[in-house]
Amino acid sequence: MRITALLARFVTSHRLLVTFLLIGITAFASYGFFSRRTPTIDTEGTPKERRTPRVQLVNDEFGFSRTDCLLVIEVEDLYTRDTIVTLRAMVDRLEDLPYIGNIVWADRVPILNLFGLAEPLFPPADGSSDRFRAARQRAEAHPLVHSQLISADSHTLLMLVTFEWIHVIDDAQVTDELLKIARHEVADLPGTRIRLTGPVPLYLGFQQALDRNQTTFYLIGFGLDTVLAMILFRGFSAVFIVAFAPILGVFWTLGIINFTDGLGNPLTITVLPVLLAMIGLTDGIHIMVHVRRQRAAGKEPREAARSAIEQVGLACALTSLTTAVGFASLMLAKNSFVSEFGQSCAMGVVITFLAVVTVIPLLTCTRLGKNIHIGQERDLIGRGMQRASGFMDWVLRWSRPVTIVGVVLTLLMASTLMSLRPDDLAKDSQPAGSEVYQAMAHCDEAFGGIEFAQVIVTWNDHVEATSPGILEAVVAAENTIAAEPLLKNPLSLHSLLSSFPQQGDDAQRQMTFLPLLPPPIRDNFYNAERQQTVITMRVADLGVARYYPVFERLKEQLKKLDADYPDFEFTLSGNPVERSGNLYQIVMDLVTSLGTASVIIFIVLTLVYRSLRIGLVTVIPNMFPLMFTGAVLALTGSPLNVAAVCAFTVCLGIAVDDTIHFMTRYHVERDAGYAVDEALKRSFTSVGTVLVMTTLILVAGTSTVLLSDLAGHRSFAMMAICTIGSALVGDLVILPAMLSWFRGKEDDGDKQVPTDSVDGTTET
Repeated sequence: MRITALLARFVTSHRLLVTFLLIGITAFASYGFFSRRTPTIDTEGTPKERRTPRVQLVNDEFGFSRTDCLLVIEVEDLYTRDTIVTLRAMVDRLEDLPYIGNIVWADRVPILNLFGLAEPLFPPADGSSDRFRAARQRAEAHPLVHSQLISADSHTLLMLVTFEWIHVIDDAQVTDELLKIARHEVADLPGTRIRLTGPVPLYLGFQQALDRNQTTFYLIGFGLDTVLAMILFRGFSAVFIVAFAPILGVFWTLGIINFTDGLGNPLTITVLPVLLAMIGLTDGIHIMVHVRRQRAAGKEPREAARSAIEQVGLACALTSLTTAVGFASLMLAKNSFVSEFGQSCAMGVVITFLAVVTVIPLLTCTRLGKNIHIGQERDLIGRGMQRASGFMDWVLRWSRPVTIVGVVLTLLMASTLMSLRPDDLAKDSQPAGSEVYQAMAHCDEAFGGIEFAQVIVTWNDHVEATSPGILEAVVAAENTIAAEPLLKNPLSLHSLLSSFPQQGDDAQRQMTFLPLLPPPIRDNFYNAERQQTVITMRVADLGVARYYPVFERLKEQLKKLDADYPDFEFTLSGNPVERSGNLYQIVMDLVTSLGTASVIIFIVLTLVYRSLRIGLVTVIPNMFPLMFTGAVLALTGSPLNVAAVCAFTVCLGIAVDDTIHFMTRYHVERDAGYAVDEALKRSFTSVGTVLVMTTLILVAGTSTVLLSDLAGHRSFAMMAICTIGSALVGDLVILPAMLSWFRGKEDDGDKQVPTDSVDGTTET
């Protein structure tokens, strides 16, 4: 109380100085926000250029060259003169575009033959129809073409496109314009369908949907919140002041964090503003309601502002402290991506607290807050809470059964969390009905996926570069891969050498054909200097939950091959493998840190209220909303992805915020001389009014995001609504019941002492 009293005296007595300090902080934050360029970061936390795709096709030295996008072409009959000639003309037209670097497709993959001649797969334009038909047999026998560039049913063809980014002016060139030109070139070819997918289209589709949704739903959400707040506060000035303070706090935070390039972390960019806005808005409404009550009771603006900082500021300080400490625990995570997010959150919570606890009282003392109390007597929620006092009588009368039901429900819902598994799918980051993702899904069915995982086989100096033992080790790895049905269409040096005619399956004889492989193909799968060869396999968009155990089993099997082939080392690699492990680690770090934060918050509350009993009592009300949301997540089959765990993080902050405000008011009422049950009823009426108000506003604003065409947005909104709503039950039902039942022995003899209420109204 002493600290908040000093802060209250400073803010209200030195308003001009405080104003200059706020202007200085805003100028400093503005410089940080606008003067530094924020890099785009991929899901693993690696700095990338602006157009770096979210999904990489191949992410190592082997396999196809780096591909920016794929043209997915569906045809009725590929092996006809008209089809091939039209596709060749289309490729020539596209490669004339300055921003097209290269296009790889089946016509440019050389035929493997005993003479080492790089013949094209398809005959020239003047070739006979029979020669075009015969090309099908060559394609089906070619390991680089069959089920790699041409589907097994020969109705889908892939073209791998790379861009010259120096010539790219805007994003539409590499998506809409490219697709429009390609479709125009094949317009005369009946039954042909062209779609675009791959790293860049997927990335741009996500970014465009993200920008579109953020703009639309932020405007709708803020507009709805403003209307609802004006109805509840009965005035524009109160709404403006309450909204301005947390928005300013968020701006300060982003500007200051950007000095350390902290905004390069996508978690910070997307989650931090929402988190700070929600917590800041909650605290701001508590302060505003207190000021309005004081003003309606006849207090002067400066006295009302000082009272708000002294009385409500303490609760706001405690919420900021516990939330900041909880987020600081994220800094212990193994993944720097998570630890940086935790550091930014802890800093942001403190900064936003300072904004709310200074800006709102300061503005209420200006002309803007002159009539801020008008409409207080027509407070709809306050009158409703007065009428609901009978409900609190019922809760307190049946405190033991209510507590038991609350504890049992929390434990039952906690048991459902065991079914949650970390997961991530590309479709969750794509807008509903996305043609880009539909093309990707088609490739998953036709080719087994557009991403690749690799097994790299490395040999030591005891193995010669042309030793048949290399192929024997590759075959052993291929057999291990074949045991995993989710890994499709493996391709290796063995596959290439086996395609040469009349050489059988003898490893020693096959290695004699190694010099006949065209260098661009051989170098992609075999590197004598590094003493490595690679096996690639396709990975579909089935999610981390499906592939993580597959990769883990494969790693264990490869360890056994290390023992069986002592001169060789087998390593699983590739972007899907790395992303799977990284995402799993990120989610586990967040989950672990969430549990750590909960423990730390319990310890802090125990120390603040100097009571182990109080600390234990607050556990169930705070866990109830998290367990409820987790149960909803489990029952709906939603994935436990980064967005979901971040929603848990946001919700924990809100749940603790509400609990502390209720507990602080309860202790104020107890210190005023009221018995336990009476103090609980008064807290229910006063703080409950604000909790219901903040819940309505937050739920209304968040519910608009349920209309988003991004699954991740909808999941986040659904979880936030569930947690915010259930937190109200935890704090206004379970918490009072537990406080009533588990009252201390020193409370049993308390008697109610009539006194004026601390908010300036007289209890009747």
